Amino acid sequence: MVKQGRPRAEVLDTAILDAATELVIADGYVSTSIDAIARRAGTTRQAVYRRHPSLPHILIAALSRRFGLDPAADTGSLRGDLVAVQHNQIEFFADPLVMRSLPGLLDEAARDAELGSQLFAAFVTPRRRSTARALERAVQRGDIPDGYDTEWICDLLTGPLLMRALMPTGPIDENLAQLTVNAALDVLTATSD
Repeated sequence: MVKQGRPRAEVLDTAILDAATELVIADGYVSTSIDAIARRAGTTRQAVYRRHPSLPHILIAALSRRFGLDPAADTGSLRGDLVAVQHNQIEFFADPLVMRSLPGLLDEAARDAELGSQLFAAFVTPRRRSTARALERAVQRGDIPDGYDTEWICDLLTGPLLMRALMPTGPIDENLAQLTVNAALDVLTATSD
């Protein structure tokens, strides 16, 4: 019996994402080219472009593979859920690929609305949905009343991490996770008064 391996296309897809990840971490976003990715992956520019129209698209695929699309957690308590969301966000924002690619991706997304929508859909929306689900569970348990501003809570949790990822004003660590969760819980508690 002959064992079949992964299809060649999947092997090449993986090689391209691995090559892009390695190059961006080593050389930075601006210094990474499709030619360099193709060379590192052992393929051609055309093969890369058949799969991804640009470096930002390659990086969105690499980040999706690296971090998945749904970091939701259900710990049984609102604080626990929000801390779990923040731990996932800390892992994301402190990752070398994110730190080396995010400024370039955001710049490209600001100039290309379609790319911006794809980046938002791939990373922002799933993480905001995780927070929204945690808040919905807390309402169902009676921990908080309905009527909070989900988008503002998401901004309170993500904003400081994004700021520190883009402009290193301090560490992206457990203390920051706790501070952001406390800020969100303060707003949710004030909403119930």
